Amino acid sequence: MAADGLYKKLVLLTGIRLAVGTALLIATAWLTLGVAGGGAFPRAVEASLYAIIASMYVASLVATFLLRTGRNLTVVGHFQIAADVVAATGLVYLTGGAESIFTILYPLAIVSGAIGLGRRGAAVGAAASSIAFCLLAWSTDAGFLEPAAYLERAPLPSGRLAVVMAANLSAFLLVGALSAFLAEQLQGARTRLAASETRLEALEAIYSAVVRSIGSGILTTDETGRITYLNPAAEALTGIADAQARSQELQALLPELADAVSRKPAQSEVQLRARDGVERIVGYAVAPLSGSPPGQVILFQDLTELRQMEAAVRRSDRLAVVGGLAAGLAHEIRNPLASMCGSIEMLGGSPHLDEKERRLMHVVLSEAERLEALVRDFLSFARPASPELTALPGARAVAETVDLFRPQAAGRGIELQTSADESLLVRADARQFRQVLWNLLGNAADATPSGGLVRVRLARHGSHALLEVADSGEGIAPEDLGRIFDPFFTTKERGTGLGLAVVHRIVEAHGGELSVRSEPGKGSTFRVALPLADTARIGAQA
Repeated sequence: MAADGLYKKLVLLTGIRLAVGTALLIATAWLTLGVAGGGAFPRAVEASLYAIIASMYVASLVATFLLRTGRNLTVVGHFQIAADVVAATGLVYLTGGAESIFTILYPLAIVSGAIGLGRRGAAVGAAASSIAFCLLAWSTDAGFLEPAAYLERAPLPSGRLAVVMAANLSAFLLVGALSAFLAEQLQGARTRLAASETRLEALEAIYSAVVRSIGSGILTTDETGRITYLNPAAEALTGIADAQARSQELQALLPELADAVSRKPAQSEVQLRARDGVERIVGYAVAPLSGSPPGQVILFQDLTELRQMEAAVRRSDRLAVVGGLAAGLAHEIRNPLASMCGSIEMLGGSPHLDEKERRLMHVVLSEAERLEALVRDFLSFARPASPELTALPGARAVAETVDLFRPQAAGRGIELQTSADESLLVRADARQFRQVLWNLLGNAADATPSGGLVRVRLARHGSHALLEVADSGEGIAPEDLGRIFDPFFTTKERGTGLGLAVVHRIVEAHGGELSVRSEPGKGSTFRVALPLADTARIGAQA
């Protein structure tokens, strides 16, 4: 970093030197071409001026070449100081010697040395300027060096020469000391600034890494409600890229979140529909964004799975309570029901009954059988049998169950389509697996009008087998979607409300997952995810 800073300073000084040389060239040409009165300098002096200017260009070109190599930058810095001192000495000689107004060029050379090489450059520049000026002044006034040909002046008295030399030496040394001090202070400030910039870059890198890596979505807006930043988690939750969201209004891109924030700025939840069409339950918190420009920062995270788990726990609690009640109630009903059915059958065998009485007896027996089926469902729901897990060929179980159900579907004018992966082995109880599929098929057929379609699909989904039963019916109303697995909840006229509850209990006993996706007017899709078979594990359990 130090070499890079020295390189930049030397390049700057080289450019300044070229600019000064160009200015001197223009001034000399102005005078020598007679624009300022004609014939201001003799030819020899003109040649000397042009030689000095040319030497400045040559020195700059040599320095530029050496700088391009990127090596020996300190040597280049000393070379530039020497070139500045030589050029200043030449101009001082041509313009009056010790009393020349161009002695100001020596302090400039000292300052240039301090800029390039710091305290060492200031010391070298001050020493070189002092030596060069003293030698020039003493030589011209002592007669060892003839003054410029066009200058006609007597040598300075010894006392005045000493005063001039002392004044200039004092100025050179003072400029050197001041330049060295300022250069040292500047170098220290640059060092501290570089250290601060390094720490700031490190903090910015840590901040950026934290913001980009955090699992919660972070969205910032300005005071007008326009989005200024989205971190990757927010991009994933909203389906909107940060580059696309910048400078867009939050209300236009995420109206649900914008409305929720404006109504209730404290921590809360909102149903958010992302750009990919997925609806998520998002918990959010809003805080003012300090700094300039002011705005808001919104932190949010996906709570969908958590809320689904909470709903599943509440459903399990309800099922446990209702299951215990159903078990007791089923036992209490079954015994008198059996007695009633036996008595009705005995009465129905009497030869003294007329046709109307026999028809009424038949209605009683039919309703008693329906009540018996309801009691069986109660018992199946309340005390489901523990599954006997085997490596079940899923495709064969699906085909057999669908073939058994196909006559019912055909009688209702419903088309059945199946698609099953033949290689799948499902970790399931064969009888309960067929019961789950049968109940789902019956539920789909009840929801599908004549001429509709029911599709059954079994496929691999990661480490699970995914069984899907989709219908083309009217779908499930949004207000009913969260209650369909509750016992005794039904929208059918003669339904018991236990079919899907039994399915849910069986799937849970298998360590699987049951879910539903439905849109009113477009049908419903029930999904059952069951573990794939691990034959070694199942064999050990057996």
